[in-house]
Amino acid sequence: MPLMLSCSQDADSPAQPSTTYGPTVQVGAGSARSFVSADANGNPMEIGVALTATGLTNLPATPILGTMYDVTLPAGGATTKMPFDHISFDWNPNGHEPAGVYTVPHFDAHFYMQPMAAQHAITLDDPKGDIFPASTKLPAGYITPPNQAPSRTVPMMGRHWVDPTSPEYAPGGSFSHTFIYGTYDGHVTFVEPMFTKALLVPSVSIEQAIKQPASYEVSGKYFPKKYTIRYDANSKEYIISLKEMELR
Repeated sequence: MPLMLSCSQDADSPAQPSTTYGPTVQVGAGSARSFVSADANGNPMEIGVALTATGLTNLPATPILGTMYDVTLPAGGATTKMPFDHISFDWNPNGHEPAGVYTVPHFDAHFYMQPMAAQHAITLDDPKGDIFPASTKLPAGYITPPNQAPSRTVPMMGRHWVDPTSPEYAPGGSFSHTFIYGTYDGHVTFVEPMFTKALLVPSVSIEQAIKQPASYEVSGKYFPKKYTIRYDANSKEYIISLKEMELR
């Protein structure tokens, strides 16, 4: 059963904000777990994955394409008010293409808006990855260069869309963290904070606005306006999250 951090309430006590955790998954010498935070009305405020500091040690050096960790979300409650089905927390020991941009050790946190079985069934250069959604469902300016990872159809992921104005694409720029959209079969299927392993030090504290599309994959759900990468000294966990939720 997920762990509820909110105190038990009697009939006369006002509702309180709460954080619910999903089951833990082993990562390196540590673990990762999902969480959903809700306000007193039960509406989502934040969703993310918490990685223990020990998870940065004993990470696998192979396979060359990295390791995917399926992270289940807490069931029910505020989770149902968001479009997300599950998280895939991925470790890339050698990075990936484009060469010289993302070819450094890094993590991906894919927040999927499709069932896990459907995500796992996507194949390399799957033709359904070439069926794009309406352009209004992606932020203006995002691009997917042809036949080049991470923009080609990646197995068990989909087509990746990047912001060419991100620092890593500027002359002399470098990659530390960025935000990616993903599509498959005419739908936006995931959003993804991507960040280097080197970024994860106890002093990390990043809060970044997410570029928004003109329309959304589904209506009547809460979508994030920001992503964060931070360290919680009390729990000794790195927090990678989507927050500042807004009903769309």
